[in-house]
Amino acid sequence: MPKLLIVDDETVFRRGLRAMIAAKDGDWEVVGDARDGYEALELLEQLRPDIVLTDIRMPRMDGIQLQNIVRDRFQGMLCVVISGYDDFTYVKQSLRHGAIDYLMKPVERAELFQVLDRLQEKLKSAAAQKPSAAAADERQDDYQARRHTGDHLVASLNRNQVGQQDLDLLARIGIQFDDPYYASLVIKLDKQSIDSERYSSSDPSLFQLYIQQFVQEILDNRCKGFSFVYSDTEVVAFVNLPDPDGSRTKLLEIAESICRQIKSLSNMTVTIGVGRPVKGFELVPITFGEASIALLYRLVVGGDKVLDYEHTSKDNHFKTSMKKWKWEALEGAINGGRTDEIGACVETAIADLCSQAQTPETVHQHICKLFIHYYELSEDLGIARSWLGTQDIRTLIIEVCAISSQDELIAHCKDLFGRLTASIASGQQHVERDPIQKAIRYLERHYAEPITLKEIADHVFLNTAYFSTLFKQKTGSTFVEHLSGIRIEEAKRRLLLTEEKITSIAERTGFANIRHFNRVFKTETSMTPKDYREQSMNLSQHKTS
Repeated sequence: MPKLLIVDDETVFRRGLRAMIAAKDGDWEVVGDARDGYEALELLEQLRPDIVLTDIRMPRMDGIQLQNIVRDRFQGMLCVVISGYDDFTYVKQSLRHGAIDYLMKPVERAELFQVLDRLQEKLKSAAAQKPSAAAADERQDDYQARRHTGDHLVASLNRNQVGQQDLDLLARIGIQFDDPYYASLVIKLDKQSIDSERYSSSDPSLFQLYIQQFVQEILDNRCKGFSFVYSDTEVVAFVNLPDPDGSRTKLLEIAESICRQIKSLSNMTVTIGVGRPVKGFELVPITFGEASIALLYRLVVGGDKVLDYEHTSKDNHFKTSMKKWKWEALEGAINGGRTDEIGACVETAIADLCSQAQTPETVHQHICKLFIHYYELSEDLGIARSWLGTQDIRTLIIEVCAISSQDELIAHCKDLFGRLTASIASGQQHVERDPIQKAIRYLERHYAEPITLKEIADHVFLNTAYFSTLFKQKTGSTFVEHLSGIRIEEAKRRLLLTEEKITSIAERTGFANIRHFNRVFKTETSMTPKDYREQSMNLSQHKTS
């Protein structure tokens, strides 16, 4: 029995069609109905009807947009459009896009039955090509498996840890990531591009489902990647790349294409944060974090664009634009952990900004930049949790941007920057006001990446030669020696606790090649990596015997 889905924004019309179809000798099964294209998308994935009977004019995604998605994503599914007489131009457009037939409102019973008979003949003639019921069940199982994999990746990212188990899940659904580099895209719907009433009356997950399916389609056509719904407002995509440099341009082109095509087909816009490529799947949380931070700049520069972390992290606009206002004392108090000064510094800085800014938006933009700057710093110092607790940085910034009173803004910023300053001042964090301690923490977080002396000196705002001398004085070893030590310790841990190949361990601990790794490892431990692993295994077996 052929299955049919009805899509129309009028409840009475949907009920009327159901009743007429049910009266036709029991030849058809209406498996569901939807109020618009967005609601229909999820039902299409779940129910896989043979026919979609859709109105053209609907308040969110219209029938023509839905028809385009059906044509591209659900091969073999047929569309019939319904329209009023005044919209016959749209009917002709639908027919050009592949609609099999059309009905004019108000739908007459005899005309409906004639169309259904033609559809039944069409389905019979295509029976040889139509997938079997077993194949349809397999498709449904695949859909559920993809959702399960997406849920698992969300949980892994929230723990800030992904690993082989996630790659295994991807492999089970046919996603083979065999290139060495990975990058993340975080795609966020620009809610202001949608009428507020239209958005509030809808299930937000439907918008994300539409975006996720759209993103996956583009990835399937252009690269190796997997997308999934991360939250009610964000979709995340992982892209597998053969190299970090040549593929970066392609990555940005894909992101730009997603922005353009979603805007063109759905009359809504998205903003995309792009993280830098990392080597090894276990480092995916780093590129995901970078993409999320890049996306925060949407609050500063607006939506409907691609925001590349590498570009935003090198952008000096924050530093130069702040020189107009008295931020030096504020930054000094925060970075120095001086809790007794922070309140007065915040009050002076915010009042000065408000007196000179041209618009309220300018005030919010600069404060957003300041929060993003210190969020990145708190991540590097390892104090983001003690500063913000369970609060999300994006929620925090949105709350700040909703404040329209100068007094309220000062009070809010006093609280936030006061807690940040206290976090820096308390416990073990206060020692990291020392640039060498800050540099060491950075090395411990980024040892797997190629790091130069100049890069780390710039990170702690010191001259390269002075930093090199100071580092040797404070630690008793050179920058290169200390970095090699961190890498060797991590390599020893992997050799002891994992079954990774030695070449893979060399790559994932930051060594340029296996020969360099072997040479440094033997210098540090007086044995080769292979001998170290075998000796450790022998000792372990001896202890357990």
